[in-house]
Amino acid sequence: MSMPSYSILCTQCDYDSSSNATNGRYYYKDDEGQFNLERQLGWCNGCQSITAIEDFSVTAKVAGKIRSELKTINRYTSSVYANICNVLLPSNRKWLNWLTETINSYAKYIELAETRRGQERCLKCSSHVVIPYKPAKEGGGFKSRGDFMYHGEHKTDFEHPGCGGMFYEKADDVRLHGKFEPRFYKPDGSFIESCYE
Repeated sequence: MSMPSYSILCTQCDYDSSSNATNGRYYYKDDEGQFNLERQLGWCNGCQSITAIEDFSVTAKVAGKIRSELKTINRYTSSVYANICNVLLPSNRKWLNWLTETINSYAKYIELAETRRGQERCLKCSSHVVIPYKPAKEGGGFKSRGDFMYHGEHKTDFEHPGCGGMFYEKADDVRLHGKFEPRFYKPDGSFIESCYE
């Protein structure tokens, strides 16, 4: 999988981080299996870096995904013909089961977000002392020339904690390609394991 990226740099010191900190596959894992883990960039005082942190602010977006998947299930089960196809075609049944599991995963995320909002953790060191990295970007962000690459650089209003400098973002000159191992966390946000599939 390849994606554009940008560096996050400091105006006062040699700090350097990347927007790629949130890339990969992250899941919560409990007794019932694995489910969705939403994440965002954030400053972690434990790591002293911008890294991936839990994100419990996107429940409305996730609820929209649930509604969309339910409409899809309804479309593929609302007629007699569709149900006959579902009975006769194992691939249809498998796909509908997968959709149901996906909806369940989204619902479990929303339940967890409601109970843990304000208790986000760093997904690198499990620290609770995190701040979401959501700066105002000078000029609105990167110059748009399609989705293939970011272009240019811009200042932000996010101060580098402990340094006093300000972060700025600079587009990387390459498009990164990588294969990511899944990372698993307990519902309290503490790391369990990562493994190659």
